[in-house]
Amino acid sequence: MAAYNPTQEQIDALVHLWLMGQRYSSSEKAAANLLLGLYNGLRFPFDLTDLRLFDDSNLRRALLVLEMDARPKAEVHVLLAHALGEERGTMGLRFEYRALDLRLKRAAKKADLAPRPAPMRSLEEGLS
Repeated sequence: MAAYNPTQEQIDALVHLWLMGQRYSSSEKAAANLLLGLYNGLRFPFDLTDLRLFDDSNLRRALLVLEMDARPKAEVHVLLAHALGEERGTMGLRFEYRALDLRLKRAAKKADLAPRPAPMRSLEEGLS
């Protein structure tokens, strides 16, 4: 099937889950793990039962992102970089550092990564 352009609702859901996934509660870690699974599912498999950790609105967002990624126009980190005004490589590095912060088994070693990017301004604004 052909790729399609994501809707604004899907992009908003992606951004929301990214911002949410920068924190450390169980549902916030689930958001990070979902996005990491979409970023690289072989290295960061996502347990579907973790969807149960989301409240109704965040479950809806997760399903929107999954629907978007089923027929991707671009990889999730590329779409997110575009939505947040980041460089694609910087966004990929942010994903790698998030996996490292969560101590995921297949996270890259810190010594193998470029320096951690500066915090994003949009993170300071919080979730909408």
